[in-house]
Amino acid sequence: MELLLVLALSAVVLGSAVVIYGTLVRSQPSASSVVTVPLGLERMQNFYGSSATTVNVAIAPQYGALSLAEELREQFVTDTLSATAIFCLPRDGVNTWRPSVIAHNPALHDEIDTPQKFRAHIVTHASVPATLYRDYRNPLSNSVAVPQNASIFVLGFSKWPGYLKVNAIYDIDLVRFTAATEPNGFHASVKRYADAVSAPSSATLSHTGGYEVFYSPSVPNPTHSTQWGTDGFAPLFITFERAARLALRETPTTIERFKRAAERPFYFIWWPDPAARHLGAVANTFPSSDPRQAYNQIAGRTAFMFTVPMFPAL
Repeated sequence: MELLLVLALSAVVLGSAVVIYGTLVRSQPSASSVVTVPLGLERMQNFYGSSATTVNVAIAPQYGALSLAEELREQFVTDTLSATAIFCLPRDGVNTWRPSVIAHNPALHDEIDTPQKFRAHIVTHASVPATLYRDYRNPLSNSVAVPQNASIFVLGFSKWPGYLKVNAIYDIDLVRFTAATEPNGFHASVKRYADAVSAPSSATLSHTGGYEVFYSPSVPNPTHSTQWGTDGFAPLFITFERAARLALRETPTTIERFKRAAERPFYFIWWPDPAARHLGAVANTFPSSDPRQAYNQIAGRTAFMFTVPMFPAL
């Protein structure tokens, strides 16, 4: 009787496991949930070092990409904990500049204590094109478009006098496709660049990891791109400055709402979430005087959010 009871209970447990497993398998994206994305030669070379013009990408939600994103999240936290400064620079195109070191002489060069000053420094002293990174300072209540891409520079201690060490660069890129001949949606990727293990003093950082995913429109079977025109993923980051900077009255006055940090400035940073089904619009009812009005819509689109110190005092 005891043996029969054990066998009966085992059958129930195994039967339940089979049902649960079947449900999970059916809810997962199938192997056929892949789209050929026409990124073009420039992006393919920049992202992957490939001479192809297209890449096959899994459609969200994609849990294989989610595991890569979690791995990259842990690496990002490790990088930021050992950093001496972090600067987020928005951009419109691809990032073509990934240096291992940046020339800086404290006796001759200005203090670098804001992302804007960091951008000005590399434009002046590293021959970086002024058009590569946007001279941009948080979303404002005006017609200035919010950048769709960003590069996060993680600086560390340098053993070379006269140079800043770049420990890692994280590139976040979102490409929107709307043409009738293209797969409608967004190609989203986050990539990490750091020193290659075999060449710790290289002049250019190497690709060390990342993830990518393709988001379909939030409107099923759209007939026109305007039907999902509010889909998107911006801003990628927000900079909160020291409250002491309120003494500097600036225009437009909406920039004042971001001066909330008591002592040290910090960022809110968001990455695309491979577990999200789409980048559809999220309700945002905050007034323009509230800093949350600039980024509240991101909360419903991703679970990948970071609070990162800038380190230098603003």
